[in-house]
Amino acid sequence: MKNKLLYSSIIFFLLSSCSLNKEPYTDLTNESIEKTEGAIDALNLGNYHTLKSWVENWHRVTEYPTDEVALSGTTTDAFFYNYNYNRIVNNGRVNSYWENSYKIIAGTNNILGQIEEGSSDKNDQIIAENLYLRSLMYFYLTNVFGRPYNQNPDANLAVPLKLNADPFEVLPRNTVKEVYQQLVSDLLKAEALFKSYKGNIYASLYSTQALLARVYLFMGENDKAASYADKVINSGKFTLLSGDKYTDIAKAAPENNPETIFAIKFLKDVDYSDNGWYTIGSMYATINGAGWGEMYASRSYLEEVRKYPEDVRYSFVEPVVAKANELHAYYVDDNYKYNSVIVEKNGSDYTYTSGNNKIALIKESNGAGSFQYYIEIGNKRRTVLIDKKLEDRNGYLKYFILKCSGQEGQGHLWSPVISRLAELYLIRAEANAKLGRTQQALDDVNVIRKRAGIPTAGLWTTSNLGTKTALDIVLSERKLELAWEGHRKFDVFRNGFTLDRRYPGTHIANSNSFLTVEAKSNEVIDYIPEQQITLTHGILKQNP
Repeated sequence: MKNKLLYSSIIFFLLSSCSLNKEPYTDLTNESIEKTEGAIDALNLGNYHTLKSWVENWHRVTEYPTDEVALSGTTTDAFFYNYNYNRIVNNGRVNSYWENSYKIIAGTNNILGQIEEGSSDKNDQIIAENLYLRSLMYFYLTNVFGRPYNQNPDANLAVPLKLNADPFEVLPRNTVKEVYQQLVSDLLKAEALFKSYKGNIYASLYSTQALLARVYLFMGENDKAASYADKVINSGKFTLLSGDKYTDIAKAAPENNPETIFAIKFLKDVDYSDNGWYTIGSMYATINGAGWGEMYASRSYLEEVRKYPEDVRYSFVEPVVAKANELHAYYVDDNYKYNSVIVEKNGSDYTYTSGNNKIALIKESNGAGSFQYYIEIGNKRRTVLIDKKLEDRNGYLKYFILKCSGQEGQGHLWSPVISRLAELYLIRAEANAKLGRTQQALDDVNVIRKRAGIPTAGLWTTSNLGTKTALDIVLSERKLELAWEGHRKFDVFRNGFTLDRRYPGTHIANSNSFLTVEAKSNEVIDYIPEQQITLTHGILKQNP
């Protein structure tokens, strides 16, 4: 009954937002929808609108458990449990994510049940769009609540595959493999049905091919992943932003971003209230006095992105300066806390005072005209990052993240990107790395590095890999390029690696802190929300 009332409310909202003759929402039936002019169009637009409610907690459940972020305090907000891997069954954030995902699935199922394939080009287009949207929901649901595909997909459970509009149908969880098979089937069908391109804020042939490339990559079908990445890259529909325009990934309206394949559109002045205090970006920065500014760029991300001063990706990080005339060399101690020494600069050298002695920081060239600096503390060499004296919160340095803020000059406005061209290059690179095509993989990585401004000496070749594999290189580049876009957690675990969070942040504050998380540990997937198990009278089985 809850699902029926929820669905009725969706229909009421959609129809009341359009100039349509309508019955009271409690009386709407499939027949009345068929007879209401424009109802299908309204329902279709409504599914896109619901993405705005979905995306906030999508970001939290995919991005907060990564090694790209560092929280600076404890909080009663349930996202704290996503951040520190201490799962709870009654996490309101996770439950909201589940509900909004299935709300969109319900909306797509209703449309797919209302119109017939082949009845018109317009209907085929709408069917294709909704197959994509439903697939997008199932892709993320499966990766949040189900184990990675390479871990026994025939047996491991994902989520229920709801494929019709019956509000009373209660289903058990399908396996990971069953959901992926449905994803591939639906996306291939959608690919064949698209009739037009409506822009990058709508599902399209290209967003479908981009998602197929990602799905095949996650399944380990690397030839197919590379082939679908080729289709999008070679379509000529999208271009990488030039380095000087790189920040437009966040700051331009998505329609004005030639790199964006699909984004969830938020409107300037319309989807913005309370100066942006309750947006995704508000946790990452304080802008013009608005925003909590409590979740910062992680030390591990900072050390990677700052290897080359030319790297434009660092422009999405803003160190908050407390004292401009004082330089500090910041390092991390054995307890994963920030410490520093005041340093003086002389050319490319830095010295600090210890007692009556002036000691030079250890300097090593990276071979591209840049240097990495180290300090010897307690007979241990530690990496330092040199900044003006920074503000901190609870001892955690304020490195604000700006990638989720600033669209069209409006504070924390942001249209989250689901797919963009850079990801397709990196999908193709990863697929080729796994297929043993090392040079092809490095070529695609270098396309992204060149755009980022990395000098020629900092590009990868088969002769400068050292102990690294091509896959290591690709995943490192994905971390740099796709940070805070909901990829990193999946990238680590689906490749069987261990997530390393041995850096400052309040994830280290608990007695049962997870400084590292192995790919096969229970914690890599969320609990099914207890509320959903109760509503299904136990038909849904809980994760271990």
